[in-house]
Amino acid sequence: MKHFLAISAVSLTVLAANGPATAADSPVLEKTNITIAVGGSISQMNKVAYFVALNRKYFEQEGLSVESNAFASGTAALQSIVGGSADVAEGAYEHTLRMQTKGVNMTCLVPYGRYPGNVLVVRKSEADKIKTVADLKGKKIGISAPGSSTQNFVAGLMERAGVTWKDAIYISIGTGPSAVAAMKTGGELDALVNLDPAINALIEGGDAVVLTDSRTAEGTQQAFGGGYLADCLMVKNDFLKANPNTVQAITNAVVHAMQWLKTASIDDIMKSLPPAYYKSDERLYRLSLERNLSAFQWDGLVTPEAAQNVLDSIAVLDPALKHAKIDFSLTYDNKLIETALSKYHSPVQQ
Repeated sequence: MKHFLAISAVSLTVLAANGPATAADSPVLEKTNITIAVGGSISQMNKVAYFVALNRKYFEQEGLSVESNAFASGTAALQSIVGGSADVAEGAYEHTLRMQTKGVNMTCLVPYGRYPGNVLVVRKSEADKIKTVADLKGKKIGISAPGSSTQNFVAGLMERAGVTWKDAIYISIGTGPSAVAAMKTGGELDALVNLDPAINALIEGGDAVVLTDSRTAEGTQQAFGGGYLADCLMVKNDFLKANPNTVQAITNAVVHAMQWLKTASIDDIMKSLPPAYYKSDERLYRLSLERNLSAFQWDGLVTPEAAQNVLDSIAVLDPALKHAKIDFSLTYDNKLIETALSKYHSPVQQ
C-alpha cells in the first residue's frame, strides 16, 4: 500500500469563488480526520476529479483532514473500508451494487465520471483480422483483473455482438505500465481493455488500434446503451447515518472540483496534480486529459437509467445479479450532490 497525504502532493493556496463558509455558518463535523482508500492506479484518468479535490485542498476548505491511501485494486480498497481501516473508498459505483447483495449497504456520494473510460484496442498486427467485436471469439484479451470493469466492458460488448463472452480467453495484466508492457512485449495478447494513459501510450506507440471507446458519450452509448456511472467516493450507510455533516463535506469537496473542472484549462489541471503523475511522459498525460475531459465535466447527478445500466453490465459476468433485488435508493443520494451544487456553482474561479 502506498501512502500519500493531502498536504504533501502540491502546495496550492486556493479559495473558492464564494469562499469557504465561516465557522459560525458551517455545521459541526462529526469526524474531521478521514481516511480514503483509493483503488487502482492513481494516475488513471477516471480519478482526476478526486485528485483535483485533494491537491487543490478542497477537502481542507470543508474542514477535513484527509489521508489518501492507494491500493493495487478496487477490491483491495473495498476490503479496507469493509474491514474498518478506511472511512471512504474510491472506486467504481458497481461496488455498491455487489456489496448490497452481500448484506453491506454502501452509498456512492458523488460519481465524478459519467463515461467509464474503458477502451478496447486490438494489436495492430491483428487489426486486419479483428475488425468487429464478434471477431474476438477465441482470441486472447488482456484485462486488468478477473471480474473487473475492464472485463465487464468487453464481455458486455461481446454479448451484444451475438458472441458468448466465455468464448474468449482473458489474461490479467493490471493497469498502467504493466498493461502497456503486456501488449508491447511478445505476441501473447490479441486485444486489450484498459484506461488512459495506458491506452494512449499504445496508440501513440503504434502498437494498437481502437475498436470501441467509452471515453465519450457516443462510445458509452454503444457499449452500454445509455448513461453510465464510473468512479465515485463511497461510504458504508452506517457511516453516512452517523456522520451526515462529514459526508456532506466530503461531497462538497468533490463537487467543488467537478465545477472547477468545467472551465479549467489543461494547463490548470496539470498544475493541480502531483508532478509524479505525468513527469514520466508529460505530453502523453496531457493528451490523455484532453481525450477524457468531457467524462468529468458534469454535475454528478445520478439517473435511475444509468444505475440500471451498470447493473446490467456487471450481470453479464455474474448472472445471479439479474435476479438480485437491488434497492438502488440505498446506493446513491442526489440530495448530497444538490446541496453541494447550491454551494458551488459553475464556473468556480481559478
